[in-house]
Amino acid sequence: MPSWFRTSFWTLIFLLTGALALRIHQAEARKATLRQDLSTLQEVGYGLFNVDQWKVVVSDIVSSKIDDFNIEEGNRAEMEARVQTLLRTLVKELEQNYHEDRSDSIIGLFESAASSVLGIFEQMERNIPEMASHIVGFLDDQENKEKIRAYLLSTVDRYAAETFGATDYGPVDEVMDRRGIPAANRSVRMATAVQALHARLSQIEKAQFPLNMVSLVLLLLTGVSLFFFAETAVDVRLIVVSLSAWLVLGIRMPMLLIQAKIDHLEFQLLGEPIAFSDQVLFYQSKSIWDVVQLLLFQGKGHGAIAAGLGVLLFSMAVPFAKLLATALWRENQAWSHSFWGKLILFRSAKWAMADVMVVAIFLSYLGFQGVLQDQVRRLETIGAGLDILTTADSTLLPGFMAFLGFAVLGLLLSERLKILDEYYRN
Repeated sequence: MPSWFRTSFWTLIFLLTGALALRIHQAEARKATLRQDLSTLQEVGYGLFNVDQWKVVVSDIVSSKIDDFNIEEGNRAEMEARVQTLLRTLVKELEQNYHEDRSDSIIGLFESAASSVLGIFEQMERNIPEMASHIVGFLDDQENKEKIRAYLLSTVDRYAAETFGATDYGPVDEVMDRRGIPAANRSVRMATAVQALHARLSQIEKAQFPLNMVSLVLLLLTGVSLFFFAETAVDVRLIVVSLSAWLVLGIRMPMLLIQAKIDHLEFQLLGEPIAFSDQVLFYQSKSIWDVVQLLLFQGKGHGAIAAGLGVLLFSMAVPFAKLLATALWRENQAWSHSFWGKLILFRSAKWAMADVMVVAIFLSYLGFQGVLQDQVRRLETIGAGLDILTTADSTLLPGFMAFLGFAVLGLLLSERLKILDEYYRN
């Protein structure tokens, strides 16, 4: 096959790979930011575990109960009878305590006897029906209802302020300001922001789908073409550059998304329905590069640093070194037949462990999927009267697919290079 055709073919493969890798990286970067912002807005600390949300819930229940408290002619007599029973109990307890408190002194005995002679407590009992009527009338007055409502709500606010710390809304406000959400009540702004982020995320995923399909076809085409159109050092260099694009993409893009969320929680409180939706309990999405930085610069102890160096060496440095050595390969070159040449070109794939990394990530995906689903589903069996719908999901992202594609193509390139080296040596 003419050399110009092979060169043109691999140049086209390289240009397509570079363009697709750039487009996919840009799309995944935007999606990662959108997902992170969504997890911030839907974090359980701003919803189910937020004291401000519960103040609103309690306030609504108090207002509803006070509004529902209407005394009609049919139940007024029953209400007054209950109030009279309560007042009689209170008067009896008051009389009993009054006599007991004064039984230890001469003056107290005279005061107790005087109260019996004057019939103070008997007079209080005779006035109970009138007092009960006044109390029921007081409760039925709309102005007094509003005063009771204001008192109860202020008490809720005071107890909440004394018991719980203030919620830091800085991260939420930063997301909404950055996204240009119009000024409004914070709850309304958060709902608007969540809706806008979901719409934008769906739009990007829809636009990215054709890119993912073309990328899959391009990976397959590159793998098959390795054994038909790769014959010279120029071809190999162009292939190496294409593989480097997949490697960089696999290292820089998030590979695994782990999320646990309460989709819907509903229960009854004082006869009123309470519901919370889309409460994120846990969210994490990291690329290989993010993991290396996390282990090296934020990890605690020598174990984390050693793990970070291991991932950096075997999953990043060695693969790039192998690609560089492959790019330096020449036909009939003596160094490729030496011990070190064979070690770097044909045996270093075992030390790069890209395939091992792929398997480890896939097993992590399966493991997290099972563990998260088992744990969050325990919430659904807490008790009767509590309706909980949970979601636990670990998702493989395009970063994993790009790294997998590099690992497979790297192994195929090593096999092809062995064939070419043997051919030119003989």
